[in-house]
Amino acid sequence: MKKIYVLLAALICGIFPLTGHAYTVLPLQHLFDISRDFLQPTDVAIGKNNFIYILDGVNSRVKVFNAQGTYKFSFGAKGTQKGNFRNPVGIATDSSGRVYVADTGNQRIQIFSSDGDFKSQVLLLPTENNEPRDPVDVAVDNTLKRLYVSDNDNHQLLVYSIPGYKLLSILGSEGLRDSQFHYPFLIAAKNRSVYIVDVLNTRVQIWRDGVPAGSIGGWGVDLGKFYRPKGVCVDASGQVFVSDSVLGVIQAFNSNGDFNAVLGNEKGDILKWETPLGLAIDSHHRLYVVEMLPNRIRVYDILYDKKLEKH
Repeated sequence: MKKIYVLLAALICGIFPLTGHAYTVLPLQHLFDISRDFLQPTDVAIGKNNFIYILDGVNSRVKVFNAQGTYKFSFGAKGTQKGNFRNPVGIATDSSGRVYVADTGNQRIQIFSSDGDFKSQVLLLPTENNEPRDPVDVAVDNTLKRLYVSDNDNHQLLVYSIPGYKLLSILGSEGLRDSQFHYPFLIAAKNRSVYIVDVLNTRVQIWRDGVPAGSIGGWGVDLGKFYRPKGVCVDASGQVFVSDSVLGVIQAFNSNGDFNAVLGNEKGDILKWETPLGLAIDSHHRLYVVEMLPNRIRVYDILYDKKLEKH
């Protein structure tokens, strides 16, 4: 079965895109890679002083690097005590420099200072049916002062206040409709909107002010579609970037979900990554891409002013 999956993935990656019409390539300039004894890293966030926080999930640690990719320090260890992790998946930062980790196996969100000192935790209570929560990612809306948590197994999005971390609402349920999820995964929040990778519905859902506001993508192997979306981030202009872990591509959409461009090189070739997951963009137009299986993070400049039209 694994061999069949690998062959299918190779076939799909080889034929993307199928489109015969013109499309836009947003070029990247590769800067450097970060590889430091990672074991299936999943997510990345940019924090205070442009420090790079990488969630090294299988190793149950957060590893921290400066803006040049030089290792600075790490925090966390496998366990159940405060400051420990069990199979963490997602990470986020806020405008104050705090670091939030979705401590998946411990059914909690942990909050740290920018230096990695434990500050507090949000324990996620079971569902009404007494099912354990499955927090796989966390995002902060600095405008609304809201903390969002994607609950993968229960197909919901949890909304908490900041500060206080009081549960304000539970959004969504299992299903195919616009207000429903089928295994929500990584998420991003910006300007009163939250973007949720709805994995098995092969889309990214957009919620604004607590109500559904559209979606991005749909199933397919052509431009504007997804086969297995996993990561999402939003730049300063509201452009949404989505990674596809099987197709190996990253695409950009406007804030309403319309396809803008596929990411490529300066020659206009579409770039492919190996199992791309978590994404982040900093204030200097740098894109950070987690490649899970190669155990590395790739860092690029986004060349916004050099978009290329392909025919």
